[in-house]
Amino acid sequence: MGQAIAGIGTIINRWDGSQWVPIANINSASGPGSERTTIDVTTLDSTGGYREFITGLRDGGEFTFGMNFVVETYLIIKDDFEDNDLQQYSVVFPDDDSTTIVFDGIVTGFPLDIPLDDKVTCNVTIKISGEPEVTTMLKITAVATIADIPAANGTQLADIGLPTKLPVTLSDLTTPTPAVTWDTGDPMYDGDTAGTYTFTGTITPGAGTYNPDGLTAEVDVVVGT
Repeated sequence: MGQAIAGIGTIINRWDGSQWVPIANINSASGPGSERTTIDVTTLDSTGGYREFITGLRDGGEFTFGMNFVVETYLIIKDDFEDNDLQQYSVVFPDDDSTTIVFDGIVTGFPLDIPLDDKVTCNVTIKISGEPEVTTMLKITAVATIADIPAANGTQLADIGLPTKLPVTLSDLTTPTPAVTWDTGDPMYDGDTAGTYTFTGTITPGAGTYNPDGLTAEVDVVVGT
């Protein structure tokens, strides 16, 4: 039998076209508020004195959440409100299976609450279109270690050969190779100056996976004299 979980640790994501991006500063959420209509088919010859019904259409209802007002996030929600296309969202619960509810929706309201003596908040309402799907998301638990990359003095950044994909380990112990995007090094790479440059890579989780701990890749590029 499963065990109850607390709400803290729940992650609400927005699909940005290539990956799930957490919506920050959420302090409460409710939904999806799925419901089902019924159709009254009671007739004069119905027996027992009870009304009779058949099933009607299902409705995914609404998903609502309250968040602290942060202008960057507020503008993202505003963009979704202005967009006529459906936007995809997901709710990832902090259980062992990372149970996830994925749904398409339309932002129908995002009023601000501006009290005199408390934080400014924004209350977002999303009307769900279609069926919310319950799945499990696989968590990225580790990123492969990369050996140091030697580079001759004068090597340009584009010629270093940083990998574009990198193996990661998921919570089911499989090891896919998602895309990785590298920064410009620390210190910033200068191929004409000998030394060690540490590059940090951002992992782009694939479909059905997520990176709640923000794990990154790292590699040292050693430029010779």
